Order: sequence, then structure tokens, then C-alpha cells
Amino acid sequence: MKKITHSTSSELRQNKTKALKIGVLTEIINYHSGARAPLMIAKHLALLGHTITIYAYDVLLDQSTFKDLKQKGIQLVLLKRNKTPLLGKFFSGFPLYKLIKTNPSDVMWYSGTLPFFLAAYATRIPIIRMYQGTQFDALLENKLPKENLSLKEKLLNKIANLYIYTNDFIAFRLCKSIVAISKFAANEGETLYKRKVDSIIYHGTSFLPDIKKSLKKKNGITIISISRLTPYKGFHLILESVKNITTPKITTVIAGSQPKNRYLQYLKRLGGKNLKLIIDPSDYELALLYKSADFCVTADRYLYFGLSIFEAAFYNLPTVVYNFAAASEVVDHGKTGFVANTHDELTKYVQKLAKNPRLIKKLGIHARKKALLFTWDTCAKEWEKAIYKTINK
Repeated sequence: MKKITHSTSSELRQNKTKALKIGVLTEIINYHSGARAPLMIAKHLALLGHTITIYAYDVLLDQSTFKDLKQKGIQLVLLKRNKTPLLGKFFSGFPLYKLIKTNPSDVMWYSGTLPFFLAAYATRIPIIRMYQGTQFDALLENKLPKENLSLKEKLLNKIANLYIYTNDFIAFRLCKSIVAISKFAANEGETLYKRKVDSIIYHGTSFLPDIKKSLKKKNGITIISISRLTPYKGFHLILESVKNITTPKITTVIAGSQPKNRYLQYLKRLGGKNLKLIIDPSDYELALLYKSADFCVTADRYLYFGLSIFEAAFYNLPTVVYNFAAASEVVDHGKTGFVANTHDELTKYVQKLAKNPRLIKKLGIHARKKALLFTWDTCAKEWEKAIYKTINK
């Protein structure tokens, strides 16, 4: 890739298609985590001819992801994460500030936590933020569903929520531009932080291997749900719904990463012999799971986009989704799946699909057509426009 020198703001205004130096502030180099979206967008911005530098911690580093990004000509700058309790991330911001100042970009693209933002903000380089929603009640992820909280735990959770809000408020209000990943995310951000979102850009989808071989026919129906194994993903709501269905026989496959161990044991007790749990599946294993399933079900409380819904759709799987967050944006009710507003509706729609293979096939065809519209290439081109617009503000 041709080396690009740092451009002045006036030069960029004269040529809106000029290749840029873009600094990407994320925290994890791993395609199998929540950091996948910024990494995929960064990779496709590099393919558009921009010089990309990604700043991240050296923890949870996936070597195959690191190698792939390097092969695309992306520079990766890894920081050691300071392990000091509470303030460790903020201490890591000082060396990050120096690194950015040493190799300044035309614009900083931010998807991370407050210390990374503050380090970039101090350089006075314009920052564009990807807003993926605000997830409150982080402390409750160590509790089981319906588990009672002590007065102390309730107080700590309120303090944690205030900390989460303050962090997001600062970054939301001080960034030069805000891009939300869905209409729901945009409305939420504007309501919480009293600032207009500049644009909405949906994520692309990372399609897994398209397995051609035929798999052995199974008895009954298999539903699948993929995500991190933590309570807010709502796997327990799915299992509670399926328990109410006696005919046909339904096997629930739940696959994901970073399991909360207490929650994992809770799911095993709830799902019994009709539950299959897969931890940290490879892309090929995931592809086999999708290929073996009849349809997808998700009950993610913070469904700001839903990458797994489109992954499933690639294999002609419709999705039954609990109506949280952006559910109605990613699933077209009655066309690519069903959107359930209540627990009873979730049960009803799962049973409706389970009893009707023709309906599964019909909705699955439409789901795949929709999924194929969400590519990382298209997503990156929209981000490119948003970045130029930010610089030219």
C-alpha cells in the first residue's frame, strides 16, 4: 500500500476523495468478540485505500485476527493494560496519547472506553464515534436471572450505572461526529445524551463458510442461538419458552464465548437433556451448527444490531426474536422471521415455525436475501462518507 503523508484540513476540504490516515480506537484484536465490527470496518477502509492504524490492548489478542489485519496493510499498535484497580485503564491513556501524537492521523475513529477517547481528544484530532448503545446493569451479569439483590448490591449497581452513563456522556458530547448502528441506537443516544446523531450506518455481516455437503437428517426440530454466554443475552428466556412446547420435540443449541460459569450451570439445569451447549466454537463449527439447525431464536436485551441473526440467515434460517432494542429493524415480522413482544408470543412463534417446515423454508429464503444486503464493503463505504463529512465540518 502506498504510504500516505499526514494531510492538512484545507487539503482534505479541497479533495473529498483523498486517501486518509485513520486512527482506529478499539480495545481488543479479536474477531470473536464485540470488537469484530470496528476491526472489519477498519479492514475494509484499508481496502478502499486509506492508511489505517489500530490502537488496542495486548490482552485477549487473537493471533489469527492479528495476522489477517497485518496482511491487509494495517498497522497495529498494542498497549500494555495497566492492572491498577479502577484507574488502570486511565493510566494506560498516557502512553496512548504519546503514540497518537508521534504518528498523528487525519481523523480518529472511536469505539471503546473513555480512557482511549480522552487520550485521542487531548491530541485535538477530530474524532468520529461509532455508537453501539449503552449497556447498563453490568454488575448484574454476575447474578442469575430473578436472583434477589441485597441493598448493598442495588446501591453498587446504581453507582456503576452512573459511572457508565458519565463515561458515555463525555464521549458522546465531545466527539465531533456520532454514527449510530441502528435507528434504535440513534434514538437511545439522542434521548440519553441530548445530542443529535449525525448518521446511522448498519454493520455488515461476516458470512461463515458455505458448507455444501448434506448433513444427516435428524429427528425433531433444532433451534440455535449464538452469542456471549451472559445473562443479558436472554438464553434462559428461550429455554423457558421451549419447555412449554411438547410437540414437536425441540433441541436447543446454544453456542458462544466468554461464559459466566454460574449462568452456564443455570442454563444446563433449565435446558436439561434437550440442550446442547458449545463453548468457543470455530468458524467451521459454527457453520456446521447453522447448517444443522432449522431456525434461530434470540432474546438479547441489548440487540442494537444482531450479527448472529444475519449469519443464520446466510444459511436460510429465519429468526424468532424477542422485541428488545432494534429487533424489529433486523427481523421483518412475518417475512424473515417473527418479532415476539411477550414471553407467550415467543413460545407461540417458536411452535408455529417448529410445526411448519414449509414456512421455515419460505421465511428463510427472504432472510437470506436481506442478509446479503449487509456487507462490510458497503458498510465501510458509508463510513468513508461519514469520515469525510466529519473532517469537513
